[in-house]
Amino acid sequence: MQNMIEVFERESREFNPSIHFESRIKEMEKTSRYGVQLASKWRELLNRSKMNEVYPVVHPIGKETFSLYADYPSGIFEYALDIDLATSLIKEKGMSPIKVSPKNIIDAVDPGNINKDPAKIKPNHKNPVMIIQSHYLTNNKYYCINGNHRIFEAYRNEDEEIEIYLFKELEFVPFFYDDLSKATYFLEIDAARVLNNQQHI
Repeated sequence: MQNMIEVFERESREFNPSIHFESRIKEMEKTSRYGVQLASKWRELLNRSKMNEVYPVVHPIGKETFSLYADYPSGIFEYALDIDLATSLIKEKGMSPIKVSPKNIIDAVDPGNINKDPAKIKPNHKNPVMIIQSHYLTNNKYYCINGNHRIFEAYRNEDEEIEIYLFKELEFVPFFYDDLSKATYFLEIDAARVLNNQQHI
């Protein structure tokens, strides 16, 4: 069976941010008066920025990063997250982990992110186990962005609990290390609000 992460990685290189933004803007414009207002602001931003940021983003050498792939009608988009920065922010804010049963979060692990060959596993525990949850990016499900193998091993060993850091909705926005990832995430939030008539959010 083909690893979907590899498929997403390959297909994401063909993604055109300008086409995606224009498509979402037109969707909002057609939906409601509120959609027209938001679309106008996004079109202004799009015209001002000219979408000149490099895509796909170049991952910095020497830093631990993570690619989260989102499947949109316009194609597969790569969200780029800075795991080292996330760890720094955890320390700066003095955040404490929560303890959960591996059975309750094993679905957060994408099988494509698990290396099951012991000879190729390189333990790296400098960064903690991190999970994000978003209505707009993970369909409100847990998704592990760091520590997939630790969760998998804890589940396989039937451990009672594992420590994780859980980030929801806007809490993980600072982890995006490129402006295009941030802008695309905010665009998806606005589009969802318009298409689902959720002006109150």
